Amino acid sequence: MSPVKKKAPPVKSKQSKAKPKKKIAAKTVPKSASNSSTRSGQALKPKVVSFSPEIRIYPTAPLLYEEAAPYVMKVAREAADARGRFVVALSGGTTPKGLFQQFTEEPYLSLMPWSKTFVFWVDERHVPLTDATSNYRMAQEFLLSKVPIPKANIFPMTDGKETAERAASVYEIKMGKFFGTGSLPRFDLSLMGMGDDGHTASLFPGFPQVNELDRWVVGYFVDAAKKERVSLTFPVLNASRVLLVLVEGQKKAERLKDVLEGTSDPPRYPVQYLRPTDGKLVFAMDSAAASLLKK
Repeated sequence: MSPVKKKAPPVKSKQSKAKPKKKIAAKTVPKSASNSSTRSGQALKPKVVSFSPEIRIYPTAPLLYEEAAPYVMKVAREAADARGRFVVALSGGTTPKGLFQQFTEEPYLSLMPWSKTFVFWVDERHVPLTDATSNYRMAQEFLLSKVPIPKANIFPMTDGKETAERAASVYEIKMGKFFGTGSLPRFDLSLMGMGDDGHTASLFPGFPQVNELDRWVVGYFVDAAKKERVSLTFPVLNASRVLLVLVEGQKKAERLKDVLEGTSDPPRYPVQYLRPTDGKLVFAMDSAAASLLKK
């Protein structure tokens, strides 16, 4: 089933609000500039850009996953054909599970370029790999253990043994060895989510890590509930060729409306910092999450 598509226009000033067009049509996300670093530890002056995602709405959560899967496979196959590999950064939480399960069945088992797929993480709880809250464990249980990705192609973010800050530094070094240190790492696809508070990755409202420009990866204590987290930073995320944000459920509706139709210049929520340098930003959601958006 084809999704309902619409596009959130760029915000022109601090007083203006992004208003989706009433006539819904699928359009290519415009390319824009973003906060960027030339290499790990070297930052460039941030550039002013707009928050302008493509919006895809599906009737139900199962259809959201069913339609997102071929989109991801298309990105993967094109990357493998063009560059010899597909490099993806995964998120945790409950939303990706439905998508992961799609890839454990045909036609994806046969058609995905598994041997050329390399897996990193967008963010992680600073816990052992076997912990029930680990994003790695969830991906391992619902995806990685069921598809033929070589173990050498999988790069967990942290095992909880060192400090979160040390884990971030080590992951940054691993990324530098894989991508090279001459420029920002560039993922073919970064799979994102959005929290009830408007956070994405493990970059939360009110924390200075949201504005980090020098580091590729940060590790820090959030609070007693969220504890320690390790996360990619926005310069790295915005270098992705595709940023795919999955949102589902009625409980996200109010925040999603504020994010997509409210003021985004300057950003009010971390998820509004997603502004790809040379790629696509896609918000894919079910109708429950989109229920408060203007039609």
